[in-house]
Amino acid sequence: MGSFREGEGTPPSDNGGVPDLPPEWGVVVIPDDPSELDRESLALRRQRRRSMRRAKWRRRLGLPARTGSDDENPPVGTPLLIMAIAIVAALTSLFAITLSTRTGSGTTTTTRSAPAPAFTPQMMDLSLPDAHGKPVSLRGSVPEVILVLDGCSNCGQLIRDTVAAAPAKVRVLIVDQKKAPTLPAGVTATALVDRQQALLATYGAGPDRNARLAGQVTAMLVDSSGNVTRTFSHANAISDFRDALTALG
Repeated sequence: MGSFREGEGTPPSDNGGVPDLPPEWGVVVIPDDPSELDRESLALRRQRRRSMRRAKWRRRLGLPARTGSDDENPPVGTPLLIMAIAIVAALTSLFAITLSTRTGSGTTTTTRSAPAPAFTPQMMDLSLPDAHGKPVSLRGSVPEVILVLDGCSNCGQLIRDTVAAAPAKVRVLIVDQKKAPTLPAGVTATALVDRQQALLATYGAGPDRNARLAGQVTAMLVDSSGNVTRTFSHANAISDFRDALTALG
């Protein structure tokens, strides 16, 4: 069968020997070597696969089918649509995360603003020596009232008034720093020494004299459960804590 190549004369009038072909196909040229059609065949297969992929995505997105001329010049509408969907999904997720974080922060703030329950400390498990060096447990016989004199030299009347106002079952302890204080005559109480000032450090203004005035008496009231219910840091008269002392009974 004859063939026509570009630049080799005039193409045959009978379409190269292939009859009855549509005139819009133009001149059909059949090469002598069929392997020369491999390149065109490969390009056609690639174009067909590309067209099939585009058609599949259009079906998924609900878009109408496109004509052959559209496939040759594909618009950018489809990629832009996919990008827009991805951006909207990302913004929606970000908004949801931000809203959840703000809601959690508000809940935390409300919880922290709630008032904390009152805390009543327990009397420490401490033993202090008396005038004879014998250790006396502060938790051994409660309820009790403890007067920490802190060097007060004219507290005899306060000691007597405290012993008189204390209910019968309330023990009275008189504590000083350097030595067990001398009790007024006829007073039934227990004199102790707290050289480390553990009581003031734990329940009072602290052992540092700069934090308070020297000689200021501190009164501590301990109930029958061993709880330090009240502390009076400037108890220089029985009137400062009489009512609380009477309530221990």
